[in-house]
Amino acid sequence: FPSLVFSITAALDNGLGMTPPMGWSSWNVYAGNIDEAKIMSTIDAMVTVRSAGYEYVNIDDSWMEKTRDALGNLQARKNKFPRGIKFLADYAHSKHLKLGIYSAHGNQTCQGNAGSGPDHWTQDADLFASWGIDYLKLDSCG
Repeated sequence: FPSLVFSITAALDNGLGMTPPMGWSSWNVYAGNIDEAKIMSTIDAMVTVRSAGYEYVNIDDSWMEKTRDALGNLQARKNKFPRGIKFLADYAHSKHLKLGIYSAHGNQTCQGNAGSGPDHWTQDADLFASWGIDYLKLDSCG
């Protein structure tokens, strides 16, 4: 005979986590061929589905240079993101959307770019926060 198992789960009634994070990832369309114009265009398009709960525009691998700057920070590819990632986060926020970004827990991303590596996790988290990043996709490459 089948049996039913019930359990009681406690949860905060604070409105968080009512739906899974819903949005768009650049990898699914562009793979590593991304730039500022494509992300801005996507942000503009995502405004039309925001009322359905879609709120994240996520920039995947290849936004960053292959090496870090002199202070050890990740750096956006200047030829593809001339105004930087903070500009895009501010742009997304101005449209009431959220911006996500990609990194990898190893020293390199899946595409061979600079990863967060164990020596840079806190530094990168602080950098992403200073840019206004709302979501992190942390891959297991490198």
